[in-house]
Amino acid sequence: MVRTEGIKLTRKEKRRVREDLIRPLRVIEYLDFSRIYDNSPVEVLEGYTVTDTDTGEVFGIFKIQNTSKTDIKSLAVRLYLYEGTSNIATRRIDWIYSAQNKNFGIRKMQNDAKETFWEKYGFKDKVVPPYIREGESFGESVLIKLPYSYCRKIEFEIRTVVYTDGTTETVNLLSGKKYTAFKELDEDLRYAYSKLNIYMRREEEHPIKLIPQTSNRVWLCCCGTKNLIDAKTCVSCGRDKEWQLTNLTKQRLDSELDRIKNSHDPNYVHRHRLEVGKRLEIVNEEEQIKKAEAVERALANVAKQEKNRKDGRTAIVLLLILLVLLYVIGTVVVWMVREFSGDSENGDAVEAVSGDTENEGENGDKPYEKDR
Repeated sequence: MVRTEGIKLTRKEKRRVREDLIRPLRVIEYLDFSRIYDNSPVEVLEGYTVTDTDTGEVFGIFKIQNTSKTDIKSLAVRLYLYEGTSNIATRRIDWIYSAQNKNFGIRKMQNDAKETFWEKYGFKDKVVPPYIREGESFGESVLIKLPYSYCRKIEFEIRTVVYTDGTTETVNLLSGKKYTAFKELDEDLRYAYSKLNIYMRREEEHPIKLIPQTSNRVWLCCCGTKNLIDAKTCVSCGRDKEWQLTNLTKQRLDSELDRIKNSHDPNYVHRHRLEVGKRLEIVNEEEQIKKAEAVERALANVAKQEKNRKDGRTAIVLLLILLVLLYVIGTVVVWMVREFSGDSENGDAVEAVSGDTENEGENGDKPYEKDR
């Protein structure tokens, strides 16, 4: 977890970040951002509304990824909130993600180095640049406060992007490209897909949801995951990009269906029993619930990690203090023992000298003269 954004946080700001991370949050709604944007420098990977179970406050959280080839200095977005049956937004919220505002939140980069011991327990901030790198995601822990607990719909608009070279790109994208959901296909095309599908074992954990798409900067996997355009396989399900774009098209499915009909496939008449088709509605009904539960687990895990970080830091400090005390006590004890031993030896030496002197005085001779 990244603890700094290239700009030093004050003690008060660190406390605020820590308090946000350990909030007890519950997901109200998982927002669907499956659509990909045409020629956009960023993509919204996830979005959800959450509530603080202690205070009742409501927030929006959005996980965003830099899909451009340039480092991003800041991103301006706007939220449109709709209430009731109105098609006109009742509230607009402008928000700017930037290092200057210290609100990039949790940042994740695929090839980032692991945290060191000192970074893990918060003794040292992990230093990252004050900009978002290509392929880096951010915003996951940033809480955008919403003015009321219920709104029928939230729209997310990507407005402007400022790059590190000083250039500004006006985007103004409100929604992504429409896609064809797999459930919209008829039984014939679903059956054709089952014949082409070489990833049957992936269907249980990552079922097909849509016909894949591609844009200038990202491609949308059939499982609903967004990937950078250079990725050859999906980061979630592992399905090959080229295989999907070649086989999961309307034209290719129609062609396979013609082949099936001409070959008199005996299973074709039982296509309505196809497992993918049977499970499809169940998967769609449970999907939002599972996503909300997964997000809640992730948020709870972040809060737990932050609490463990704090507890671990306290334990380490106490252990170091204890070790220092033991060292000091040990040093004092050793010094006292040496002093006591030195005093005893000096006392014995004095007694020996005194005895010799007395003997010399009584006999009138020196001790060594007796032996002569």
